[in-house]
Amino acid sequence: MINSVLNTELAIIQAPMAGVQNAKLTVAVCEAGGLGSLPCAMLSAEQLASELDYISQHTDKPYNLNFFCHQTPDYTLAQQTAWHNVLEPYFDEFAVDASQFTRNASRQPINQQVIDLIAPYKPAVVSFHFGLPSKEIVSQIKAWGGAVLSSATTLDEARWLQANGADAVIAQGIEAGGHRGHFLSMDLSLQPTTAQLVRECVELEIPVIAQTV
Repeated sequence: MINSVLNTELAIIQAPMAGVQNAKLTVAVCEAGGLGSLPCAMLSAEQLASELDYISQHTDKPYNLNFFCHQTPDYTLAQQTAWHNVLEPYFDEFAVDASQFTRNASRQPINQQVIDLIAPYKPAVVSFHFGLPSKEIVSQIKAWGGAVLSSATTLDEARWLQANGADAVIAQGIEAGGHRGHFLSMDLSLQPTTAQLVRECVELEIPVIAQTV
């Protein structure tokens, strides 16, 4: 069933790994029959366009673009300075130049400007962590034929994703690798194992993808 959503030879999705991979891995997985993924949350507009150009030039297979849709915290320069003062001994120990830090988070959520950039490429799959973006953004992705995926750490989150337009749910159990994709509750005790979560999600009317590592 999931192959009909992904339109790939194999029902395997390569996990997007921000900061440690580029489009070359995405293309390699696509060409091997799986769904190659490109992590986009840490890419500037110029970097994202360059990676998309590379993918377009090296494969005609479906691929996945992965984004975050969290709310970035708002903090003042005074708060940042206070944090740096607390961490200063560690900066000194590991020769970290804190003056090079920016005020922006290293991982940014998707926005309309990003959608405008990726729309001409019409990626077959766009996946998310921490819920889903606005209904307007979800509608735009579906308008070019893209499938929308997102990760759930509980059955309640999976139900929420289905109700809000996801075409498939990624079941992220407590032992799955990467960050925790909680978005309805921060209570870790609510998160079952991947096997348990997949069994619970059988009630859904959309495909469920097990995140194994």
